[in-house]
Amino acid sequence: MFTHSNLARLFLLGLGGIGLYLALFGSPEGGIALLPCPFRAITGIRCPGCGMTRSCLALVQGDFVSAWTLHPFSFLLVILAVPAAFFPASTRGFRDRFSPTVRNVVLAGLVALCLGLWIYRLSV
Repeated sequence: MFTHSNLARLFLLGLGGIGLYLALFGSPEGGIALLPCPFRAITGIRCPGCGMTRSCLALVQGDFVSAWTLHPFSFLLVILAVPAAFFPASTRGFRDRFSPTVRNVVLAGLVALCLGLWIYRLSV
């Protein structure tokens, strides 16, 4: 069953596996082949999450500046995934301390930040 903690563990396990592979064997000469973004393939413009995968790959290689440049939300993704993966009861308890209104405001703020970043990146 896919729960938040299982998905977070799977994400971190994959990220760690790729990081270990890159540490042992280095980056392939042509770079790592990634799946193309379906949104960009259809519309021709970048989606709000474009750059997130490359940013996470830069994170596991320790290239924090490139990771930030590619997509700053990758830091937030990893920061949220670690406690969700290893301390699911605590994160659930922390989340439950806040009212649904506060949780919705925080979620709306994160969505607004992501969309704002997307609009900024499209205009540059």
